[in-house]
Amino acid sequence: MRFFKLPILVSVLFFGMVCAQETSKPLPEETAIYTSTNIPNFPDGGINRFRQLVVSKIKYNRIDPFQHLPAEQARELRYLVLERRPVPKTILESSLNFIVEVDGTLSEISAKGENSSFNKEIERVVKSVKTRWIFEEGEGKKMRTPMRMPIKMIIEG
Repeated sequence: MRFFKLPILVSVLFFGMVCAQETSKPLPEETAIYTSTNIPNFPDGGINRFRQLVVSKIKYNRIDPFQHLPAEQARELRYLVLERRPVPKTILESSLNFIVEVDGTLSEISAKGENSSFNKEIERVVKSVKTRWIFEEGEGKKMRTPMRMPIKMIIEG
């Protein structure tokens, strides 16, 4: 009988530990991200005005247009540029992701694409924009809103 009590006691203690784990708590409402029909607008022209502002602030000398290419091909194209010879057009693409906070500021700004110098420049420009986004009034509660904007730049030489 003594040998039966010990395994039963051990199994009760083991299952008590396994089943007594904490459940995860939901995020506080102010930090949760929702999708909503109440999409924020950029003042004086909406998303197109924001896109124009980003493009106007890009410093093109900070971007290496051949960085995403294989080393040999990039070297040949840089040589053509130095010799002032025609260079085939280069297309740089990036996906800009950010969150519009309840107060209209931007957070979690990230750009993803093949060319890291282009991505860094886009992130720098968006972080420098101080104009706040505006939520439409009367359409419900203001919420943190994720935004995604594809950006494409064609460089012709």
